[in-house]
Amino acid sequence: MGPRKIEIKRIENSIERNATFLRLRDDIFKKADALAKLYHVEVAVLVISPTNVPYTYGNPCFNDVVEHIQNPSASSKIVSLMKELECIKELEEVWTKRQQRNHEKSNMKGIVDLKVEDLVAFKGKLEAFQVGLKRKIVEMEDLSSPSMVSKKTKKRRQGPSFIPDRAGKCMCFGP
Repeated sequence: MGPRKIEIKRIENSIERNATFLRLRDDIFKKADALAKLYHVEVAVLVISPTNVPYTYGNPCFNDVVEHIQNPSASSKIVSLMKELECIKELEEVWTKRQQRNHEKSNMKGIVDLKVEDLVAFKGKLEAFQVGLKRKIVEMEDLSSPSMVSKKTKKRRQGPSFIPDRAGKCMCFGP
């Protein structure tokens, strides 16, 4: 049972006519708003009541849309500048959020709060770590060369060797 067909005719009762006008005016404004939001277009609606009262709706603004119609080049420049400004604001927000995340992740706050003695101790630990890394690199290079394989077999024949483990204790390996 679809929508009924309504005969279009003038409503004689002025109270009913005004009530119907207000209801239909709101419906027209809702449809114009939906049109503007769905299709990202500029919409301007001007409705004059039976009592000669003008009602307007515009997206983004009624006056802006009318100005755009009267002078399209100036308003299009303004619209493009406004869109560019919005993009810049969005990029600034993204950049600010990334900067905050990076600042929270970094340990720079902890280093700034350290005392001189703590920094010197930290420097000593870093240097010790660097020495250990260099020693490991040399050991790995020695292990990878073919001449070292024969030297190792000679050392094993000569006697036990002492290799420090990670805890700093010496472990004895031998024949």
